Amino acid sequence: MIIYFDESYDGNHKYLILGALFNPHPKFLHQGLIRIKKDYNFYDRTNGKPLELKYNNCTNANSLKVGCEAINLFFKSTSYFRCVVIDQSILDLNYFGKKHEKNSIKMARVYKKFAELLLAHSTDHIYNGVLLTDELTRCKGDEFISLMQNDFCSPSGHYCDVANKPTLKHISDIKSHLENYHINQINDVLIGCVLNNLVPTVKEFKNNLRLYLIKKLEVDDLLKTSYPWTHYSKTYVETYTPKFSIWYWEPKTRK
Repeated sequence: MIIYFDESYDGNHKYLILGALFNPHPKFLHQGLIRIKKDYNFYDRTNGKPLELKYNNCTNANSLKVGCEAINLFFKSTSYFRCVVIDQSILDLNYFGKKHEKNSIKMARVYKKFAELLLAHSTDHIYNGVLLTDELTRCKGDEFISLMQNDFCSPSGHYCDVANKPTLKHISDIKSHLENYHINQINDVLIGCVLNNLVPTVKEFKNNLRLYLIKKLEVDDLLKTSYPWTHYSKTYVETYTPKFSIWYWEPKTRK
């Protein structure tokens, strides 16, 4: 199992979205995406290298076609997608540190906590997997990867439930624009579509990419007020949304 992990923000940083693409058979997506880029001549004319497929780069008809074909490829695969949406306007950072600590330190804890929860909810019965994270701007310079290694890569880790069989055997960051890791570009597209529904845009091609995903999912939209995103639990996801799941986090009511 290879898991790709990525992040996204809107321009005002109201929403933080963490997304993970789980790949039991990663070669299928890797080879399929190479084929799609060849079929649509999705290459840089200046150097002949394949272009990077990203939600933010969906700015013309050809990039939209490639994005839609990448979504089709995802649905044909055994891969599955999980993301968590954190509305930072309802996030109380005081629960993640002491008053005198900088908000950036508290936010790093928020980031790690939701990343580990997102992964832990979908890694039952997964052993010796690999986690590849895009170069994460939010966690640059902190101990995110080493802390995740402690939790997931050690047989005694918090999220390892079988002796001598860690959930993950390797965690590292990657550069998603490189072809060796371009599966994460599909992850970026799926996260981007969720963001697109949360933050309106006038960009036609980005909107059409999101509408295409909605059509494939056979849902009304990707907002938390619509079925099936109104409810989240591990059992619910495994039963009703095993291919594509959005967790809209809300704080628990404290007495």
